[in-house]
Amino acid sequence: MKSIVILISLIGITLPSAYSRRVPFYRKDYTYIEEFDAFYKLHWDLSGTNWNLAFMACDDEGATLFYPKIRGEWALVKNLTDKMTEEPNVTEIFVGFHNEFDLGEFITVDGHSTPYPLDVNSPQSDLMDNCVTMNIDNGMFHEDVCIRTQSTPLPFVCKKTDDESCPTIDRGYKYVKSSRKCYKINKKPHMWQDAMKTCFMEGGILAVIENSAQAKDVYNIIDDSNHYFVGVRRLFSQSDYYTVKGQKFSDMYIQSYDNPNADCGTVANNGGNGYIYTSTEDCGQRLPFICEMEAQK
Repeated sequence: MKSIVILISLIGITLPSAYSRRVPFYRKDYTYIEEFDAFYKLHWDLSGTNWNLAFMACDDEGATLFYPKIRGEWALVKNLTDKMTEEPNVTEIFVGFHNEFDLGEFITVDGHSTPYPLDVNSPQSDLMDNCVTMNIDNGMFHEDVCIRTQSTPLPFVCKKTDDESCPTIDRGYKYVKSSRKCYKINKKPHMWQDAMKTCFMEGGILAVIENSAQAKDVYNIIDDSNHYFVGVRRLFSQSDYYTVKGQKFSDMYIQSYDNPNADCGTVANNGGNGYIYTSTEDCGQRLPFICEMEAQK
């Protein structure tokens, strides 16, 4: 493949004029609290029969199991419960501290030391107390068992924060420092046009590899079993290829194969041998794809 294309005007869209980090919406069931610049959801359905289920429920929603990053943050849970239509019948919730790895101290759900010394006590010292609960009335922590009984489940809070590096709260975008870009691998196969639309709706574009450093970064985030659509396409039959940024595609990478009748560009790592390979595929074929957006810093 020599070059690839799609002029933005060709698909009838323009790039966003600016990326905004402050997005006061995540999901309809999450509440944005400006003081902490984060989104929260109170799971008060009492489905938290164990800490791991609480963790997975938050992860399924693209969030993390809540813990107060600063001491005063605990109070927002009380504010959330005060807005409930029914009076809560429990006072404790699971929080994102645990000692599941037997490190001798509690760590956060995202693998860090606790942000401040925990004043933790255990009312039942004979239990294997590897998890932590928090009293919603006073913010005090207690050691507790990670697995509850069916009759004593605990509620929990999920928290979604904005990545300071990427101009989106979509956790699929990962900041790559060397390229100063945020990349997202979309594994659900799309046709090229729909892939471009998906990236655009997320605030990005189909990825454009502009130099060898970016090629290395993309190589490191893709697996060796797929070809991925990228932001390169031929304008018309037998023409040169252009990027979605309107530039003629420069052939700076080792190529695998070209299909002279295919108009859309792909990349692959061809078995993990250290090189990015470019090729062309039918635009109507469904393939996974790579989105990118400029980082905040």
